[in-house]
Amino acid sequence: MKYLIEGISISMGVLIVAVNLLYIAEANPIIGTVLNIVGALIALVPPVLTFYSRFRTAKEIDQQFIVFLMDLTEAIDSGMTLPMALKHTARKDYRALTPYIRAISAQVDWGVSFRDALSIFSRKITSVPIKRAIGTILETYEVGGKITDTLKAVGGTLIEISKIKEERTVSVHSQIITSYLIFFVFIFILVVLQTFLLPALSGGEVAGIGTTMEVSIPIEVYSQGFMNFIIIQGFFAGLATGKMAEGSIVAGLKHSVVLIIIGYTIFSFAGQITLPFFPTGMEI
Repeated sequence: MKYLIEGISISMGVLIVAVNLLYIAEANPIIGTVLNIVGALIALVPPVLTFYSRFRTAKEIDQQFIVFLMDLTEAIDSGMTLPMALKHTARKDYRALTPYIRAISAQVDWGVSFRDALSIFSRKITSVPIKRAIGTILETYEVGGKITDTLKAVGGTLIEISKIKEERTVSVHSQIITSYLIFFVFIFILVVLQTFLLPALSGGEVAGIGTTMEVSIPIEVYSQGFMNFIIIQGFFAGLATGKMAEGSIVAGLKHSVVLIIIGYTIFSFAGQITLPFFPTGMEI
């Protein structure tokens, strides 16, 4: 049931593309192109949105965990005991982190030790920085160190990590634009080859020194090859862009979908263009 919506969308998208290729695309290329795009969107967009939503939720938990540590430290410094401080912070809104904080507070109220409650929380979270931070807090708690000093130190470290990630995102903004421009230049080159060069050579004659050689290039083969190049290039360029911008390949899936759909659309409709004249031979 967890992946039911994604499975249904992928199945519907694949079905639309399959029916289109079998019955519609050959009879009406323009409608076939549109149906291929619609099928790809139905198959790809819901799963990508789901994965990206989970990525954004994990990122939000990382950010709100820093706020939680600061609030917990302030509450303890004000004279509250640890259970009281947890109950106080649990009343606040930490967005995606709120259910976890309330669960920790409830467990401590029920008699579960703070160490065990944090350990349970750590097992539920996939964030590596949070797991490391909780490990440091637990070690300090076990050896009897001052918990507020540890919380401040861990919070400061997480803040620095967050700042570094934000600076990286800002610094690679121009590289993201460059990646998109390179991809569009790549598409432009393939469109020129598809629309001008290959039709000019197909079925023509190339005259050499004392010889004349007929050239017969199967344009469909080249067109399919170009389309494969666009899909492969768009997919991996999107993943690389997401890795550079947000430090995660999952974040690059949205870029991959955008690049593939745009590239496929441009190249498919450009392939429908027919020019009134092509030279039938070239003199060397």
